[in-house]
Amino acid sequence: MSLVLGHRGASAYAPDNTRAAFELAVKQGADGVETDIHLTKDGIPVIQHNYEIDRNSNGHGNVEEMTFEELRTLDFGSWKGEEFKGEKILSLDECLEIADRSMRLINLELKQAQKVDSLIVEKTIEAVKKHKMVDRVLLSSFDYHLLQKARSLCPEMLIGGLYDEAEVDQTDIYDILKDAPAYIAAQGFDFANPHINYLCEEGIVERFTQHGLGVAVWTVDKPYIAQLCAQRGVKCIITNKPDIISKAVREVCD
Repeated sequence: MSLVLGHRGASAYAPDNTRAAFELAVKQGADGVETDIHLTKDGIPVIQHNYEIDRNSNGHGNVEEMTFEELRTLDFGSWKGEEFKGEKILSLDECLEIADRSMRLINLELKQAQKVDSLIVEKTIEAVKKHKMVDRVLLSSFDYHLLQKARSLCPEMLIGGLYDEAEVDQTDIYDILKDAPAYIAAQGFDFANPHINYLCEEGIVERFTQHGLGVAVWTVDKPYIAQLCAQRGVKCIITNKPDIISKAVREVCD
């Protein structure tokens, strides 16, 4: 049965990448969530999608240029609705505590660091090991160098290569798109994490499977597409609407 993961939590209904979004995703039937990691100025892994915090907080600036204490003074919920006022940015530790209590799998996306000497891989693996969740984490990134580093530091962790032509900074994207199953498998990864647009090709999921790869696809909000993915053997379906997609997947698998 395909696992349903809330894209940054139940982000259609709650401020993305917050405690409220994660807890709601689980209540709506998600098996886990997909989320994003940056490092603060003082080296704390935090849960945030964009490099800047302007979109989803009452502050301004770049995560990597702010300390964790500075970020914690800000409101990351009000932009989505007054009922979410006061939501704080989560540390990776806090996120993993939530996941450990209620999730079968959590997909952690490493954001490409803007600093050459970033310790984002080391800090992430350190936290996952501390919470004894190595067997319940899928680590992904558009930056395959980060994933290779993670593989060398923690061979037992599941690794997934994200890819999307819209990700302009992704290296070798056109080589990936020529034959994604072969390319991802050659990196030594366990999963391919494509945008849903790249699963339209007939038989593509089967080709990933033949190369020994699972597929974690994003972002699927239409029930019939989720059902097609489940029928074709996609392992993880990432969605903004866990309530709708969990129901659709259960209908197929039952």
